[in-house]
Amino acid sequence: MDRHSGQSFRILADPWLDDHVIGDVGGRFPRVRTDWSELGPIDAVWVSHAHTDHLCPYSLIKLHEDLTPAPQLLLPISLAYLKDIFEEYLPSWPITFIAQEEPIDLGGIEAQAFFNLAPQASNEDDCMILLLSNGREALLSEADALLPNEDPEVRNLVGMLLGEAGPEQRVFLTTRNELEATMASIDAEDLDERRESTLEQRAQLAEHAESQIAANGSEYCAWANPGTVRLIIGQGIGLPHEIPDPWNKVLFPISLADRARLEQEVATREGLPVQISAVQPGESITVSDGKISDRSSVTGLEVLDSEASRTFDENIDLIADFPVAPLREGRRDGEKQHEAILSQLQKRYLPYLIGQRQPAVEHRLSAGLGESRVRIRYGDSSEWTTRDYAIDFAHLEFREVSGDGTPDEEYWANDLDDYFLGHADDFTTFCRTFPGGVHHQFWDCLGMPFLNNDLVAKKIRHHFEQAVAGKNAADYVLPLWSFQS
Repeated sequence: MDRHSGQSFRILADPWLDDHVIGDVGGRFPRVRTDWSELGPIDAVWVSHAHTDHLCPYSLIKLHEDLTPAPQLLLPISLAYLKDIFEEYLPSWPITFIAQEEPIDLGGIEAQAFFNLAPQASNEDDCMILLLSNGREALLSEADALLPNEDPEVRNLVGMLLGEAGPEQRVFLTTRNELEATMASIDAEDLDERRESTLEQRAQLAEHAESQIAANGSEYCAWANPGTVRLIIGQGIGLPHEIPDPWNKVLFPISLADRARLEQEVATREGLPVQISAVQPGESITVSDGKISDRSSVTGLEVLDSEASRTFDENIDLIADFPVAPLREGRRDGEKQHEAILSQLQKRYLPYLIGQRQPAVEHRLSAGLGESRVRIRYGDSSEWTTRDYAIDFAHLEFREVSGDGTPDEEYWANDLDDYFLGHADDFTTFCRTFPGGVHHQFWDCLGMPFLNNDLVAKKIRHHFEQAVAGKNAADYVLPLWSFQS
């Protein structure tokens, strides 16, 4: 984007450039290679939130070596607790935090950020939406915040904000989550179930396109203003490339092109002048006069994998058979683990259960014959013992109980141990099957960023330490897939 002076301003957002992703213990699709001498200087690096496909310590350490001159590091105020870590491992990058709706000047570019307006809690509550403007044009980067645009009040607010920031043209950049359809495909137990889940995902996609784009009574809908372009990018998370094909052929049942086409169909039917397009990896798009004016390849960016290699094939009868085992085998100090787990159940999970109200704790306990029970396996897949912990109306605190009841949730102590140490997170069990339970909300609870920012800090620091020691994400990810060899 041009500054007021006419000089260009270039921002690198959420740089995850490693071949593997820490959190989801997967692979990046497509893999890329960068030549910054051709890509050119970067004025600022923006990190929208703490998930490791956005905040990748391995990528940031490499960029710290490669980017000259040093860029400014822009961070949402929600990551202020990581300031010491960033200063320690990225010492030459000046840090600027952006607070809610407090614009800052980046030398002829105004930047502001705001949190999602959705009422329900999520593991991406720390994600901030970034709005850049030079007074004539604006770019809004939604990242993983995913504004509830189906709400007319939200649509009005965003439409007014974009219109004021970019009176001449506006670009709305959104990341659509590919993992929902991917997980439905992986979780299918046979070929027929995969086909059914794919049809269901496509129907949900059509409904989502309708809710996101149709006018639905919004007075200041951004899509109703000429000069607005909506660009859709994907997450690009699959299985590690070291795992043999044809996994890629069943991982992406919904394409970015499908999303863009359905949204454009709704916009056309509604008479909305917005132009909607998918942006494929390695593609450079120029927007001028409120329209996409040029498509080309990014100079200095080599894309190693073709889109054709992940074209969905519904006839491939490939079923996931992930082990029922802890992420890391081996026996540990069970009594020490017990003390830590009981403490975390009490200090983190109980307040979460009471406050979340999905469902309310009184209904959870009533539905569970008066209790909510968590079972822990101590040991590993070769040998283990179990201990149960429960709350009930007579004891609204977790305590160890006899193992006669049916658990709502079941975990390996080793996995929880790793979570507490910063060596696992909400998504790390992607390559494992939980040992039991009808839901796994304790595990999800540990992924809520504001409730557990100390665990996030441990995780980010651990991987920065690994990166400066010469390790990469593959050194963390691939051992967890050893069962595939």
